[in-house]
Parts: sequence; structure tokens; C-alpha cells
Amino acid sequence: MSLLDHAADTMPSIKTLLDQFRLKEVINEDISSKTVWLLGTVGNTTDLVPGVNAAVVTLERLAFDTQTISNHALPGSDASLLGSLALGSEEQNDVYSWAAGYINSRMFGPDIRVSLIYPATQKHIAKHQRQHRRWITETPRLYSLVTKPFIDAQPASRIQWVYNILSKKVEADRIVYEDPDPESGFIILPDLKWDASNAASMYLVAIVHRQGLKSLRDLTDSHLPLLKNIRNKANVAAEKYGVPHNKLRLYIHYQPSYYHLHVHITNVDLEGRGIAADRAHLLDTVISNIEDIAPDYYQKVTLAYALGSDTELWQHWTAHLDPRSTTESSPETN
Repeated sequence: MSLLDHAADTMPSIKTLLDQFRLKEVINEDISSKTVWLLGTVGNTTDLVPGVNAAVVTLERLAFDTQTISNHALPGSDASLLGSLALGSEEQNDVYSWAAGYINSRMFGPDIRVSLIYPATQKHIAKHQRQHRRWITETPRLYSLVTKPFIDAQPASRIQWVYNILSKKVEADRIVYEDPDPESGFIILPDLKWDASNAASMYLVAIVHRQGLKSLRDLTDSHLPLLKNIRNKANVAAEKYGVPHNKLRLYIHYQPSYYHLHVHITNVDLEGRGIAADRAHLLDTVISNIEDIAPDYYQKVTLAYALGSDTELWQHWTAHLDPRSTTESSPETN
């Protein structure tokens, strides 16, 4: 039985859950972001059951706080900034020296971010585990035939956490901007992937209040006021972290990780997180496509993207079409 069954009103703390975490396997790693994903169970049971006792833990090395480092260079500060370094084997070649080691000092504060999904469903596990990717060329016809039925079949419970944020049942203290208008309004808050401390890696997300907008494919000219409102107000939220408007990258994912329209707002200096050309659609371009080319542009355009081979959507595609062909040249039209 899940620990959540014993907590009718309160969620067990992450520390409580991590103390009971039992590792099954390392399911993924990203060397560039220094992140690792762990799959295991919570509780005394040994058999992993998705949706019951399965848990996904993410461990991510945090960036250095450059302001803290700068402060230690001020007069009167600790001059031995690197004095606490414990080094292993050292190498040298001409003017170049290098070594691996660790810092004993706690001056930098936390150096790792831990996040937990529990109980983790099979979809959560598939999203985070290493998997081969497959290319999809989604015409409007194939969207109607394959993708849209899949999206429409998603249970509302999968985005209950989104509604909890919008209704301020949770994370209300993390909201940095809100426009409460039910049609053109939204909430902006730090993405869970960002520790909200380093402006260079700023990652915010704008979640729209309007229900029924599930993805980029739903957008038409009637949504331009909403999209422009997000574009115009994103700088208000970003300025709270010292990031000016000309340092912002705003984009919409397709396919998104959850089917309730949201816009990613990042510092342009942040690389490697969700900005691949096949997935990230710049908000300025989205607005221009609808406003300058066609009001129903995203109902007419072919969209290409990659899917993990273990994702539910890919399984849905292969169940409906020849997996060797996911374009209009599939056997049904030959």
C-alpha cells in the first residue's frame, strides 16, 4: 500500500519518502546538465509497482552562485576562497594545470537539487528513462486520426496538479505574476527544474487559466490576446530575478509534457533544456504564423518531432499505423 493512502490530508515530506527509497536502477543520465535519474520503490516492499510504490528521483548538480563568489573577493572577506579545496591527482603541462577534487567549504550553500515523483506511474518512468527516439511527421490528417484521439483520451486526473496551482491550493507562494482573467490570464512561477537562485539559468513557466487549450494545435487567432499578453508580461516576472526583456526566450513545446497550454520562459543563456528545434516553437513565431499567415495555421501545418520509443504516444502511433511509416505514405494510403 502506498504511503499516500495513510496521508489523507498531508503529503509525507520528501525527506520521509527519500528515507524509505530503495534503488532499483539508474534509468538515465545527462552529462551536460550533471543530472541522474533513479528508479526505485518507497516502503518495505521489494516488487516495483507503477502507480503504487514506484518512485523516480532526480539528482542534479546546481550551478555556482557567482554573486557569492564575487562577495568573497570584496575587502574584508575570506581571502582563502579556494583554500578548502581537497585535490586528488594533479597534472601540469606548461602553463596549464588541472586536478579533480571537492570543496569542503559550505560558503556556496546547497550544491545538489533533489526532486521526487511518488507514486510514479509508468508514464512518469517512461518520460525519464533513457530510450531510443523515433521521428514523427504529423500532417493535419494524421493529427486528427492518431494524435488528437490520444490527447482527448487523457484523464483529467493527470493534470490535477496543474489545476491545484491555478486554484492556489498548492505553490501559491511560488507565483511571481498572475493575470486572473479567465480568457487571457495566466500564472507565472519558477519551473520545478530551476532552483530559483541563479539568474543565468532562469526557467519560468506561464500556465494559462483558460481550460480546454491542450496544445499548440488548438491555437487560432482567437487566442492571440492570450499569447500576446504572456509575451508582454513575461518580462515583469523575469525582472524579479534581474533578467531583462531582451534576455528572454519564450516557447511552446510540441509535443508537450502535459496537455494544458503553458509557455516556457527562460534566460537565453540557458542551453540544453527543451530548446531542440523539433520541439520548441518560439512564441514570437507562433504569434506571427497565426497573425500574418493564417488564423488556423496550426490546424493546417505539418509538424515534425521526435518521440521516445517507450512513450505512450509512440505506442499509440504504432498501434494505429505501420511503425515503419508515420507519414501520409503509410500503407493505408498506398
